[in-house]
Amino acid sequence: MSRQSLKRKKQKIGFIEIYFRLVSILFWPIYWYKWTVITVENFNNVLFNIYGVIDLAFIVLLVIFFLFKRRETLWYFLFSLSMAVFYIVSLYSFIIVPVDINWLYIKIGTIIVTMVISWNLLKRDGNDVGVVGLLSGVLLLIMTYFY
Repeated sequence: MSRQSLKRKKQKIGFIEIYFRLVSILFWPIYWYKWTVITVENFNNVLFNIYGVIDLAFIVLLVIFFLFKRRETLWYFLFSLSMAVFYIVSLYSFIIVPVDINWLYIKIGTIIVTMVISWNLLKRDGNDVGVVGLLSGVLLLIMTYFY
């Protein structure tokens, strides 16, 4: 790739996309930390609260940007929204209420909804980002099963 094409590609990545990547990148270490490291419950609550504020702020900004800017397609908006909800519900059911069966069902439901939206993003829009949602959903379903 030439420098100009790389420069154009960098310009296409906006604030919301970078924020979405931050939300996604922060989710997995927190999930891993709770999974592998024996922690104090208070510390888990603090981690969840920090992540929850970041994720909920992303959801609000995503809706505002979608309503006023309309740079993304509807499927990409739904994908980003479902992934953010999927992350917050997964962490809540894993960290805060790990033995509540209702939250387990809600978690599995959000995973399935995210996978369906990811599949539609992949097939209808031809956006390869949908693969990330599919793989994340499969990985979290497997981790949920073994927990």
